[in-house]
Amino acid sequence: MSSALARTLPTLGRAFRGIVWTALFAVLAAGAAGLIAQATHTPGTPARADLTSEGDAVLNARLDQATSRLEAIAASVDGLADTAKTALEEIASSDQTKLQDGLQHGTELATSITTATTALRAALAGLPGDEPDATLRYSNDTLVRRAAVLAALDAAAGLQGNWEQVTARALEASKVTELIGEHDQVVLDAAAKGRGRQYADAAATLDQAILTIASVQEQRTKLIADTGQTVLDAWIARNRDYDVALQALYLALHQSGGQVTVKVQAARRAEREAFDQLPPDRRTIIVIMAEVARGGLTQAVLAIEDARGRLEDALAEAVPGPGESGAPSATEAPGGTEAPAQTLAPGESNVPLP
Repeated sequence: MSSALARTLPTLGRAFRGIVWTALFAVLAAGAAGLIAQATHTPGTPARADLTSEGDAVLNARLDQATSRLEAIAASVDGLADTAKTALEEIASSDQTKLQDGLQHGTELATSITTATTALRAALAGLPGDEPDATLRYSNDTLVRRAAVLAALDAAAGLQGNWEQVTARALEASKVTELIGEHDQVVLDAAAKGRGRQYADAAATLDQAILTIASVQEQRTKLIADTGQTVLDAWIARNRDYDVALQALYLALHQSGGQVTVKVQAARRAEREAFDQLPPDRRTIIVIMAEVARGGLTQAVLAIEDARGRLEDALAEAVPGPGESGAPSATEAPGGTEAPAQTLAPGESNVPLP
């Protein structure tokens, strides 16, 4: 062996041993870092699910029951919201039977919602999860779910008052529709008497139509806060003018004994001018009802629809995902750790043989 080779071998040995020790230190350092990282995982995170599994199981069991009951409440809220929108549409109908039936159905739904939410709130008294150390005892997902359940309950709790407002405003608005219908029928009755040459009776009948107009005016003041000119104001003014003009014509005919005098001709011209100012069809009534609805009915209907949306959003968070309920998921072993997946041999079945 040459002297150069003798000097080189010890040097290579020291270099090799240095590489080995460096690699070993790196492995030990990585392991230590892993231990430190594992030690610093806080309860409530997936990395330390074993520390919260017991609390999660207890709390999720109650949340499962509450969510099931909330889903039933949500179905009733859906029905209430749909009924409220239907009431908004039916107030302009000449047949108020559907409106009355709808309001009765909505009242039954609102009562059932109130009863169910009150009972559920009582059942959730003392619900775990609000302790000072809750973040250490329960996972974050479970606490989020708990908050969603309570938010859903709050969204449903105030619907009784909203529905009572819908009912009150719808009945008031339908009263306007009813009064307008009564007015039109009275005018038709007076016209029929006029055609029968019962001029005095026709004129007296129109007194009732004029009083009905006054009742519509009272409802307008109650239902519409806007002091400016509205379509309902125009309807009131034009129909009142026509009623007065038609009554004057019948009185003139009564005084003349049915003869066409100068006074009768003048009254006839005034009646025709007033008639030409009347709304051409019932579409005006729909516009009137839209104005009346803005006086509070629409806001109440929208409040119910908003509550339905908040309830749906909260339930979307309250419904547990895979493995979020009290029982472990299919790949989760008791204690919160993940069980190793089993690999099947070709042709092997998951079903055990007898």
